[in-house]
Amino acid sequence: MPGMSPSSDDATARHAAEVRGALDRAGYDGPNLEVLLGAPDARLSADEQRCLWMWRARGRRDDRAVLARLFLLESPVPVAAARRALGAEAFAAAAWLGLTRVRGATLLPRAQLGVHGGLIIAGDLGPPIATTERNHSGGPTTATLLLDGMTVRRPVARALDLGCGGGYLALRLATHAGTVWATDVSERALAYARLNADLNGVDGMRFVISDRFSGLRRQAFDLITGNLPFVISPETRFTFRDAGLPSDVFLASVVRATGRHLLEGGLAQYLAQWAHGDGEDEEARLARWIHVAGCDALIIRLEHEPVDAYASRWLAGPGRVLSPAERGRRMTRWMAYYVGAGIRAISTGLFCLRRRSTGRRVFAIEQASPAAPPNGAAIAAWFDAV
Repeated sequence: MPGMSPSSDDATARHAAEVRGALDRAGYDGPNLEVLLGAPDARLSADEQRCLWMWRARGRRDDRAVLARLFLLESPVPVAAARRALGAEAFAAAAWLGLTRVRGATLLPRAQLGVHGGLIIAGDLGPPIATTERNHSGGPTTATLLLDGMTVRRPVARALDLGCGGGYLALRLATHAGTVWATDVSERALAYARLNADLNGVDGMRFVISDRFSGLRRQAFDLITGNLPFVISPETRFTFRDAGLPSDVFLASVVRATGRHLLEGGLAQYLAQWAHGDGEDEEARLARWIHVAGCDALIIRLEHEPVDAYASRWLAGPGRVLSPAERGRRMTRWMAYYVGAGIRAISTGLFCLRRRSTGRRVFAIEQASPAAPPNGAAIAAWFDAV
């Protein structure tokens, strides 16, 4: 957010509480917004869904509809209507936090407030705009929500969200962890994460600027989650998506270092992508990473794609519509990168690592459907069984 730092203070918390109180009074929550707008339709693109919801909220002057147009659908609303919906104190607090700005008789949104898992999550307006593209920090993505559903939800003393972005997964960890640390390389992302903790009334979290584990020194945890910047490509446009290292070197570096930051029996879960080369023994290559980590490992593969299909799916970037000519140029560049790196296919899945300092370690790669991935309870049961 413009002007915000990763740390917070009493004023930020107080203003966030004012805004949250106004949202609660208006019924700005999942069930009430679904009554107003309808449930998401999987057949629609993001733009099509927004258009439908804008149509359903059109002309409505009740507070919930005004706030939905402003914060959920990222649309300007009249200042008078917003002031009535928020109340004078929350109206001023939203501006102080950088969530809104006044232009004449119109109030413009400067952040989106999404509703996910009972939490209100602030993030940059989408799609990424040129001024913030590199450090764009939006709300939870499909990948974030996938990892959320696969996370083991047992009570733990210490938990870490590695590469927390806006903090959604860290806030979910706070429901069953005594202490939660959240790290990111982006100050902008950590500013949102801290704001989101304040918006949801969660105290005591630790926010640390860190490239992977670099800012954590010797800290160790019972549970680590990470929706890593996993896209394998020549791109470095988005901090939240592009690791900026060749092939899957970023993932390998995280996996190898994980054991040093897990307490005995602790579990780490990373949503990730890894590369396949011609004639490569996948199991042997990944097992070397796991051996360095000193962990048991269950790797759940959700997808396996040839690089041309993978590139076609990822090369546009979030929220972008490319012309046929630009898409063709990017396709040529991405495929040249894969040929040069010797990458023929890419897998997507979940790395689950359990720290084990003694005894015979277990390693397995299993296949699951992306439409029905195993949940955290099933993953916990697998480790219990072995």
